[in-house]
Amino acid sequence: MSEQAERYKSQGNAALQAKMFSDAVDLYTKAIALDPNSAVYFSNRSAAYAALERWREALDDAVEACSLKPDWVKGHLRRGAALGAMRKHEEARKAYLRASQLEPHNAQVQKMLSDAAEAARKAAEEGKNWENDLWSDDDEESTGANEQQGQPEAAAGGGGG
Repeated sequence: MSEQAERYKSQGNAALQAKMFSDAVDLYTKAIALDPNSAVYFSNRSAAYAALERWREALDDAVEACSLKPDWVKGHLRRGAALGAMRKHEEARKAYLRASQLEPHNAQVQKMLSDAAEAARKAAEEGKNWENDLWSDDDEESTGANEQQGQPEAAAGGGGG
């Protein structure tokens, strides 16, 4: 661990607190360049990317933090947060499950796991009908399916939705 890397991390933490997220990313990136084996630096940069809603980068850094320090809860929490924001709810649930295995008595982690499981369940339910919805829209637009059923294809002034 380099003293300069730690200074960059501290400055990055201050920038994150001040909501200067791009500056925080830059500072954590400098810290990582000096010490690419620090899970904390990747985790912190993941948080900064998340604050910028740059979910892919947030996920990449969270994954790196988890690979550097597999038994560290915070890396898995960052991974779960990024995956959830990317609407990858089942993968997020698995990340939170891993965190809960590491800290089974942590109520906050259990809540995150429960929320992710619920989001995954809802997404699975909504996903059941996507193909039917896709084909029904396609039929209406390309073949005039409504017209074939004795209904006009588009009602004048109809404010459908």
